[in-house]
Amino acid sequence: MQILNIDHEILDFLRGRKNLLAFSHGSDSTALFYTLLNLGVKFDCAFVNYKTRENSDLEEISAKELCDKFGVNLFVKTAPLNLENSGDFENTARKIRYDFFDEICAKFGYDTLITAHQLNDKFEWFLMQLGRGAGLANLLGFEKIENRTNYAIVRPFYNVGKTQILDFLSENKIKFFNDISNENTKFARNAVRAEFSDKFVEKYALNLAKSFEFLSIDKANLMGEFIYQKDKFFVLENSQKSLNLIDKACKILGVVLSQNQRKEIQKTDCVLSGKICVCKNEKFYFVAPFEKTKMDKKFKEKCRILKIPPLIRPYIFARSEILAECEGLISGLDHSDFVDKIGEI
Repeated sequence: MQILNIDHEILDFLRGRKNLLAFSHGSDSTALFYTLLNLGVKFDCAFVNYKTRENSDLEEISAKELCDKFGVNLFVKTAPLNLENSGDFENTARKIRYDFFDEICAKFGYDTLITAHQLNDKFEWFLMQLGRGAGLANLLGFEKIENRTNYAIVRPFYNVGKTQILDFLSENKIKFFNDISNENTKFARNAVRAEFSDKFVEKYALNLAKSFEFLSIDKANLMGEFIYQKDKFFVLENSQKSLNLIDKACKILGVVLSQNQRKEIQKTDCVLSGKICVCKNEKFYFVAPFEKTKMDKKFKEKCRILKIPPLIRPYIFARSEILAECEGLISGLDHSDFVDKIGEI
């Protein structure tokens, strides 16, 4: 069987890990299923049935048959949605999907979530963000390997065009299902795909993939790095680069920022989506999951001296090692000088 190319960095990353494939039985995830099999990458599958199409149940049955045939475990979630009455269908479906993936990865210890995002998807995102007036940090969308809090998202087809995928399926006579909702141009992504992106990628796929590689390097240089990071806690410099790194930290914690949330961050300390707190002082931004807990007076006074914002304190209070590791950094003093300064508390 002819296989599609996956770069060696991704293959090395996947081998020896416990992998979960987000599987819809559409063209992209089906091609990825067979490609991973033929490259010797072990994985299980997760399938969400939204009941939005006549073929939804047939797709689920076929997915089960395919996984049984090759000895692959399959996790299924049924989550009926109405295309017309579900509000923002794409975001609702995405939340259901990723909540399901999070649950499986946590319960069964998967190290990676493999998705079938490909070059056309990346270019669609680029054009949509360009049309919204986004900067470089938000134009590029997904990376080939993206570390989250509890697992990494890996996208082996990040530089593979849709035409290559369809050719692979056709030449190998592999069964897959078309999602007719992808033809509904009331969804912005579908409209961009139909009017602009697919024809462009088909003609310029190779050079487009190279351009995205170069732009990713530029993006990394532009964004800078976290001053301190431990598990779900991030400290970064309060500077012109802050918003880009805050965006990255929030993605790692499972929240994709909206334009309104970006504006809110710049105005005040806040809790985003009820999950993540973003706070700042004159020198630093702090990002961590939002928690509530009672704190003793000694700890509060130490935070006051360090100018650690109140919203972020409960997360640190429950994890004393964080404060011990970064107190000198935050205070701008050597550890011994800092201890002398707060010794009487």
